[in-house]
Amino acid sequence: MKFYIKQSTGTEALFTVIDALGQSVYSVTGDSLSIGSKVYLIDNNQNEAARIFSLGISAMSRYSVFIGDKERARVTLNLASSKQPIKIKGVGWSFRGDLLTRSYDLIDVDSTVVMTHGRCWNENGDCFAVDIANQSNVLLCLCIAVILDSTVIGSSVKPVPAS
Repeated sequence: MKFYIKQSTGTEALFTVIDALGQSVYSVTGDSLSIGSKVYLIDNNQNEAARIFSLGISAMSRYSVFIGDKERARVTLNLASSKQPIKIKGVGWSFRGDLLTRSYDLIDVDSTVVMTHGRCWNENGDCFAVDIANQSNVLLCLCIAVILDSTVIGSSVKPVPAS
């Protein structure tokens, strides 16, 4: 399944997730907390599809991904680590690629690609293409992509209009 993640330029959302047909399927919004944040994937019916809680600062943070009432994964970022700056727990996936260029894959224990992520330019403008191999992993993969993309742009959960 193909999706596009586009950084929003308004004050309503951080990102917009667009499907292969060019339709907006999720908006990503957030709230700041004293030592972290909450980020939400909101569907077109204004329902919360998933939420992400974070603790820490952008270079060193822990994120918990919830879909429904269940914690599905934890993502730990330690950008100072040269060995494994991104760890994913709760699923048998690992990060492979370059976070700064946002060109990466998530792979399972057998090195099978679960998700690919890379820069693209299409009718939606400058965005990131996300290919997800299995329908059952869509929300979790999109949440992890949002975590990693928001880290690169400075991890602000409050949208700031682009000038």
